[in-house]
Amino acid sequence: MPTVQETTDRFLRHLRIELGRSRHTIDAYARDLAGYAGFLAAAGIVDIAGVARVDVEAFARSLREREQPLAATSAARVLSAVRGLHRFAVEEGIAPGDPSTEVRPPKAAQRLPKALPLESVLRLLDAAGGDEPVRLRDRALLELLYGTGIRVSEAVGLDVDDATAALEHELLRVTGKGDKQRIVPIGRFAREALDAYLV
Repeated sequence: MPTVQETTDRFLRHLRIELGRSRHTIDAYARDLAGYAGFLAAAGIVDIAGVARVDVEAFARSLREREQPLAATSAARVLSAVRGLHRFAVEEGIAPGDPSTEVRPPKAAQRLPKALPLESVLRLLDAAGGDEPVRLRDRALLELLYGTGIRVSEAVGLDVDDATAALEHELLRVTGKGDKQRIVPIGRFAREALDAYLV
């Protein structure tokens, strides 16, 4: 039965030769999987086929409970390497099953976006002042972004009909991530800037 280390070596060769992964990626996987192999060896597990789901779960917990715990994103990267190793072992017929399929990485903390200070917003709006079409467009876009909180990608996806409807109903229909539509209220300043641009 192949050992964890032998399987890791084969997996890294597969990544380099067959999949053409970069040296940086291979090095990162090698570091992550060396830590995993060391963890398993300390638990008395040498053969890749001897790894159970509880072992992978214990390793995942250890990433967050060590003296210097890994950030959620780093722990997720390590677990991605572990899942890749086990998937490879199953595909190559080295192990009968994948003990990592149900193990989920820790979720990264949701960070709220930072809003610009009011002074910065006012400077941006002042810079977009004027009657030239480009300045009217820029002002409308800035007012729309600031006043509604929509994403730049959502603003870019708007068409004239969307803007005209927003002026009439004081609501804006935007299409966001995953083609999900939502309705957002549009304030007076954004409506006035849109109206000045569209006229």
